[in-house]
Amino acid sequence: MRKSRFTTAMALMSMALLWIIMPSCLRDKDAGGKVRHDLQLNELRDGDLLFRCGTSAESQAVVSLDKNKGTVYSHVGMAIKEGGTWMVVHAVPGESSDGIDRVKIEPVDTFFLTTRAVKGAAMRLSQCDAVAARKAAQWARAQCGVEFDDRYEWYDHSRLYCTELVQAAYESVGFDLASGHVSHVDLPLFTGDIVFPTDIASNDSLTTVFSF
Repeated sequence: MRKSRFTTAMALMSMALLWIIMPSCLRDKDAGGKVRHDLQLNELRDGDLLFRCGTSAESQAVVSLDKNKGTVYSHVGMAIKEGGTWMVVHAVPGESSDGIDRVKIEPVDTFFLTTRAVKGAAMRLSQCDAVAARKAAQWARAQCGVEFDDRYEWYDHSRLYCTELVQAAYESVGFDLASGHVSHVDLPLFTGDIVFPTDIASNDSLTTVFSF
């Protein structure tokens, strides 16, 4: 059954509100950003998860909304090495040149610019071997160009948001990153389940490669 125009309009309004408060995933600016020199990129492995807490007001909003305790991150991507350079694949809104938000790939140095991250970490799924982790990273890389999921539909991977991307990548090789950690959001125009970056980071099978 098709949704009524009213129901569809309400859903769009809800997603618009959620987009305002969701991750750096969001619109952090690069202007004036400096490359961090304390990133231990030589320790990375394909498939490592890269978490950051952004600098924008929107990123701070998601930190406030996230009910997880301890260190809270606002965005996550996946590391993959290409042409001798460490890159990160991530699903992010507000960073496209044509106004259409998509899964993108960029250097890890850019992902962790001082204007984009006040803190960050690289984490590894300890129970996953290097071959499977590489396959997960390749799956994520193949999604570049897929539109950003601004409706945050966790079980529909035709569009992807940041945690959904890394979850689906590891699902493709038989691992569940979220491991049942799902946050319930109750907003004036949206009520539903969302997986925050910290829901993924709280997986006991993840070990920290480096952090700042």
